[in-house]
Amino acid sequence: MGSDLIRLTGLHISGTHGVFDFEKENPQPFTVDAELGVDLRAPGRSDELADTISYADIADLIEEIVSRERFDLIEAIAETIARSVLFFDARIQHAQITVHKPQAPMTQSFDDISVTIHRTRDDLERTVETVGTGSMPRIVVDDAEHLRDPELPAQFAVRSVLALGSNLGDSRATLTSAVQSLEAHEDVVVVNASPVAQTKPVGGPENQRDYLNQVVEIETRLSPHALLDLAQQIEAEHNRVREERWGPRTLDVDIVTYAGAVIDSPRLQVPHPSAAERAFVLLPWSWMDPVALLDGRPVRELATEAPDFQDVYRLEEPELGSPDDDAASPGVDPGTDVTGVTPE
Repeated sequence: MGSDLIRLTGLHISGTHGVFDFEKENPQPFTVDAELGVDLRAPGRSDELADTISYADIADLIEEIVSRERFDLIEAIAETIARSVLFFDARIQHAQITVHKPQAPMTQSFDDISVTIHRTRDDLERTVETVGTGSMPRIVVDDAEHLRDPELPAQFAVRSVLALGSNLGDSRATLTSAVQSLEAHEDVVVVNASPVAQTKPVGGPENQRDYLNQVVEIETRLSPHALLDLAQQIEAEHNRVREERWGPRTLDVDIVTYAGAVIDSPRLQVPHPSAAERAFVLLPWSWMDPVALLDGRPVRELATEAPDFQDVYRLEEPELGSPDDDAASPGVDPGTDVTGVTPE
């Protein structure tokens, strides 16, 4: 472990964290100190920003976590920041994070309450855990280039949720084949798959066939954009043609979530900007994972608020015919049905 360090001290951010209800409702001040272990020989010689870690990007990442997430404990805030920082750039070898809570609700007179944790890349677990109201780590980027490595190091795998949809050809066979294509990739493991939903089209031209939709959860060592490349490759292998927005298609494969990341780049937005309003994604997801969260809210709850909630049907198992002829039921319980294609 090298001795070079980048320090960011005294980052002041308002947040709603604490075990009491009033702490969750009324913002209070928090202060974060970050110490990052990075080999600084290259930027020291080149004087180029691209060769080092942008402290502005790290500050943005920390601010996003503290201001938008919600935690009971400052220990959880520090843990999430440390892991997010380590995932953010593979050149960061270790991170020491201190979170201060100077207005902690205590009867004694005091100057400050803080916790300090130290994490290295060896501390990163193989899979992503859940902390606070979101998934950890929460990676926030404004541009694809901020994710320095085109691929995460092989020992680091993250969870991602994908939405699949089809209404041309043998849609049931297409979905099955798409899942098999994901499983066949050396850097992807399919962890779970939802039952198939039969759904009415959302948007697009009239007189389209109903869609079949499915949601899968994967574990992957691919970066977000490498995973997008794989999704588009699988679509192309299944004769996907993009001729009309929300038009019929043989296959959609969309990234709904990626390791709790918030990504806004020219090619990719995560979480998927339409997913929270599409029951044809939310309901299969909730069938697969009844306690799943999206933006801090239960996926099943979001599904009931979606305009297409009543238009999604969970197909009877185990034997299914063609998409047009399949017997469909309105879900296992009232309202567990979805419509549409995967969100555009």
